[in-house]
Amino acid sequence: MTCHSKLNRKLNFFGGLIMRLYQKVLLAGMALLSLNVAAQTTSAKTLDEIKEAGKIVLGTNAEYPPFEWVEMVDGEQEYLGIDLDLARMIADEIGVELVVSDQAFNALIPAIQAGKIDMAIASMSYTEERAEQVDFSEVYFETKNLFAVPVDKVGNYTSLEDFASVKIGVLKASVQEQMIKEQYPETEIVSMNKNGDLIESLKSGRVDAVLMDNVVIYQYETLNSDSIAVVGELALEDGSFGNAVALEKGNAELKAIIDQIILEAIETDELSKIVDKNIELSTKSQD
Repeated sequence: MTCHSKLNRKLNFFGGLIMRLYQKVLLAGMALLSLNVAAQTTSAKTLDEIKEAGKIVLGTNAEYPPFEWVEMVDGEQEYLGIDLDLARMIADEIGVELVVSDQAFNALIPAIQAGKIDMAIASMSYTEERAEQVDFSEVYFETKNLFAVPVDKVGNYTSLEDFASVKIGVLKASVQEQMIKEQYPETEIVSMNKNGDLIESLKSGRVDAVLMDNVVIYQYETLNSDSIAVVGELALEDGSFGNAVALEKGNAELKAIIDQIILEAIETDELSKIVDKNIELSTKSQD
């Protein structure tokens, strides 16, 4: 499969996901209009405090092209991606500077709880378990979870049961890690802090398969088409509601602004444009 055809496959798939989100906008928008902003908890940085500081601190894990990645521009790091564009929209709406804190994925929720970051946007799935620790915005992206395997082994996997007896690599503290623990309790799990390390482990034979969300795994397939392949017809359900912005519990004013930005971006098709732009950009930048 050529790079161009893979890009088209991703764009078509993601367009369908955005359309399903658009169908939810009317109901979600009605709920947003009726929102009665609750009092802030004492530990949360309020919207006024963010404005007074003149900055909003984003926590992310820049290992997820096209959601977030880093490029060197004139000797300095520049953060790019779908999630970064969304974060900039939020900062612009509030009227403050965006400050990026790049850290391990499993450190993001503790950083929110400790008040070190104001929000996390890192292709993070909204799950009931995580919602006990942090608040989530409206969902801005829906994904599927897919396996990648060595390109010469793809024919060995014709059903999800075929992954029950192999060594599987996942991102530490991710939805995928929890899924494998629950759905494949007998399999050996290798958890790592970076997706790039997982791909290298797959290529070197340290793991037999890796599980990631579809947008990320297709990106890595494009960049490593001679060595890995996505088993695209076998999706593992995770019970999540899709990707959302995480923020400290009780920060209702900030959540309301973020929800409004997301719903408007879906309704006006701005989110689809951001997704398409970053898929193409990340593919070109990493050729």
